[in-house]
Amino acid sequence: MIDQALQLIQSGRLAEGEQMLRTHLARSPDSVDALHYLGLLCHQSGRGAEAVALLTRAVAHSPATAHLRANIAEVLRAQGDLEAAEEHARAAVTREPGHANFQFNLATVLNARGRVEEALAAGERVLALRPDWVEAFSLCASLCVALERLERAVELGQRACALRPDDPALLLALMRYRAWACDWRGRDADVAQLQATLASRLARTDAASLDGVNPFGVFEYPVSRQLRNALTQAYCDRILQSAGTPLDPQPAAEAGRGRLRLGYVSADFHSHPTMHLMRSFFGLHDRSRFEIYAYSIGPDDASEYRRHAAATVDHFVDIGAETERVSADRIRGDGIDILIDLKGFTHQARPGIFALRPAPLRVAWLGYPASTGRGLNDYAIVDRVVAPAEHAADYGECLVWMPHSYQVNDYRQPIAAECPARAALGLPETGFVYACFNQVYKIEPSVFRAWMRILAQVPGSVLWLYASKSVARANLAREASSLGIEPDRLIFGETMAKPQHLARLARADLFLDTGSINAHTSAADALWAGLPVLTCPGGAFPARVAASLVAAAGLPQLVCTSMEDYENTAVRLAQNPVELQSLRQTLSARERLPLFDTPRFVRDLESAFDTMWKRYLSGKPPAAFAVVE
Repeated sequence: MIDQALQLIQSGRLAEGEQMLRTHLARSPDSVDALHYLGLLCHQSGRGAEAVALLTRAVAHSPATAHLRANIAEVLRAQGDLEAAEEHARAAVTREPGHANFQFNLATVLNARGRVEEALAAGERVLALRPDWVEAFSLCASLCVALERLERAVELGQRACALRPDDPALLLALMRYRAWACDWRGRDADVAQLQATLASRLARTDAASLDGVNPFGVFEYPVSRQLRNALTQAYCDRILQSAGTPLDPQPAAEAGRGRLRLGYVSADFHSHPTMHLMRSFFGLHDRSRFEIYAYSIGPDDASEYRRHAAATVDHFVDIGAETERVSADRIRGDGIDILIDLKGFTHQARPGIFALRPAPLRVAWLGYPASTGRGLNDYAIVDRVVAPAEHAADYGECLVWMPHSYQVNDYRQPIAAECPARAALGLPETGFVYACFNQVYKIEPSVFRAWMRILAQVPGSVLWLYASKSVARANLAREASSLGIEPDRLIFGETMAKPQHLARLARADLFLDTGSINAHTSAADALWAGLPVLTCPGGAFPARVAASLVAAAGLPQLVCTSMEDYENTAVRLAQNPVELQSLRQTLSARERLPLFDTPRFVRDLESAFDTMWKRYLSGKPPAAFAVVE
């Protein structure tokens, strides 16, 4: 009977196969095979708790069977019970240490538990057993990045690409490893190959040909606008297809039924740049008109940011261990009117929740500086700088233009009282200090060359960078030397607690922005700390964020029209201390600037939600509009 059930399942007749397994189990309650296969079927169909119960019974009857231990470990990992998952994964490896799949499962569990060093050791054992396993190379490479072993990450990424040379996801990953290392050799060839490979894949009809390719990765490189848009929609379509049938529409609420229910979905309710921006935000919502739900799909780091978020919303719900459909059902049951996506396609995002349409309106905002495509969200919160009207065709959502910047900021963000002396920060006592505290992967060769030309024209100046990875420091120093700049004019800052980092920014004179991916939270940090930011906006959203922030901070003159203008302005400001001091004076009244007026921002966003909701209640489809203060 079990063989017949498996044949039915393999042929797609899942319900019949499940019924046959249940019939067999009713007759033989201790059947390990029936418990095992029925547990896996429940897992695949999103019934996690039942899957764990069935597999636990199977393991109890046959505790020495390695594959049972490995499978329950995977189910437990998916359910978020990482401690139990590790116990079973180790038991499987102990019984069959030469089984590559079991070692791989252990590596993924250890990685999920944050035990990166141990995870890499398990991953390396996988490669010793199966030196042709592409996914193992990819896992080990990502672990090496986390451990700042970038040269090893590049080596592993190259080996993965060699095994599957036409896979754009692997090529994008390798390009990212090289970017973290600031190793730009071969970059032009990589970009050309990426463009050609993506174009070829997009020309195919099978969606699987682009599996694993996150569209946001291509924003870091000069690929065509048409390709980015097509890749975004292909990614969105795969999410919609994978999610399955959307939930039944929720009946339209009646105007005046009570407070409008807003649901914010994020993996970043912890110490993360998004919560650094939003710390004051939730508590400023007008509770007479809005009821606030926060749905956490990420880890609990027990930080003050996590505690504060939970304390300043009406309902804080951890849904990280749930399937997307279970979470969507929960959100629908909570009666959410407007569901806000704070993640898009970034790390730990779960866009499938939005694909299931658990709320009448779905809105993309803040966490993902690009479109999520057509079908996932109804609206996107933007501004006229990051998404001018002429760019509307690049978005699958209807655009909602905020009156100032789309980005919220915390108007109570603390700055440490003690500001270290320059010498304590490794900076020279005299000379102009340019700074860029962006992650180093954002530094492009063309921007770096511009920086070196700026340094060449300003004697005694230095460039202060945030580059914790030693190989990146060495490569940047080599590049500087090749461009005629002494490597000791590059100063590298270390990671600091946020209040101390904000305090040290006062020792810089001018923040120099990057190109394709701007400073986002780091630009806001600099402006909050009183440090002017110089930027040159590009064509896409992530290349225009700093311009939005600078304009909302009252310094539109620091938004350059070309890289030549950018270089000339950087040099002129170093030579004109009076002009630079005027810029700093503008930032000294930061609480009155639109960028840092958090209560004002919240009122504007609430106005946007009101407009969306009134339109929905009137039976009209979503449409673009501008928020008027």
